[in-house]
Amino acid sequence: MIKNCKNCGGNLYFSPKDRGNVCESCGSIFPIKYNYNFKKKSFDENVDLKVDELANSLRNIKCNSCGANIMLSKYQMQAECPYCGGSTIEKSSKKRIMYIDSIIPFSFNKADALKKFKSTLRKKFYVNKKIFKDLMLKDINGAYVNTFVFDMQTSTRYSGVFNYSKTITDKEGHTKTITCQKSVFGTFDKAYRNLTVEANSNLEQRDLRSIMPFDYSSAVDFEDDFLHGYMLEYQDKMFNDCVKVAEQIIEKDIKRELLMKYQCDSIVHITLNTNYLDRKYNYCLLPVYFVNKVVKNRKYTVVMNGQTGKIGKLPKNALRIFMTLLIATIFVVGAVLLILYFTGKFS
Repeated sequence: MIKNCKNCGGNLYFSPKDRGNVCESCGSIFPIKYNYNFKKKSFDENVDLKVDELANSLRNIKCNSCGANIMLSKYQMQAECPYCGGSTIEKSSKKRIMYIDSIIPFSFNKADALKKFKSTLRKKFYVNKKIFKDLMLKDINGAYVNTFVFDMQTSTRYSGVFNYSKTITDKEGHTKTITCQKSVFGTFDKAYRNLTVEANSNLEQRDLRSIMPFDYSSAVDFEDDFLHGYMLEYQDKMFNDCVKVAEQIIEKDIKRELLMKYQCDSIVHITLNTNYLDRKYNYCLLPVYFVNKVVKNRKYTVVMNGQTGKIGKLPKNALRIFMTLLIATIFVVGAVLLILYFTGKFS
């Protein structure tokens, strides 16, 4: 396993274009074999922490600005926090390394990430583009985020009461919409595949969801050679806690599916009894770029999928949104007044 350049001893960085590690000093390229594999294992298999060569080769550090915990290779001398862009970093005694099953390598470098970000920005009308007008390479950092990717076969017995809307016509021909209730019960079966849960508290589940999906068919067996030049999240969420998050996501989805099934609008109350017939997981590292910008002492962080280039939530331009709503309101009011005028109800 290559740790530094065997030709000159220089530092290596992973190059998606070259599909290998490149020496910063002499430019030597060391290809990495991509062993495509994304097998999941049952919950009964070992999920204990693994203290191995990888754990011993990493240093855990903490950002003094936002409190994020990240892990660096012992060959990385300095770093900026990917979550906030802060450069004040201190060592931390925490270290947790589980056996990593798979990794999706970055498919483009920071320079391409900058181009993709600017290209997307130009197409967004309601985004506050002034925040990122001077965006540079130093504002972008890449990190592999820890995730548990679950498969769960479910069978749910349910009972409850739903609300639905009904339009009725009275004797005078006037229509109105009323809310009715419907009792429901039965069994609902569904298989969930590649349900992805973030295993670090610094990246919210909604932020990860905003840049989904990832193509897990491109996942490969984990090799730490892919980490050169990138940071690794510190896993601070335990396996069982991530399982609970997955179950909460499933419960929310089941409620949504049942509302659609019965063509109802909302839930008055419901009882769900879900059995998990088959549960599997893969502990996978996903590539994410963090775009950080500080404007008037306010920090903005945007996440980008390091495989597809999909960008998460961007700060909005409040003025453009307000003007759009104002113009739409004026148009609607004007149309109503014209209708009233021409029908003789307004003079």
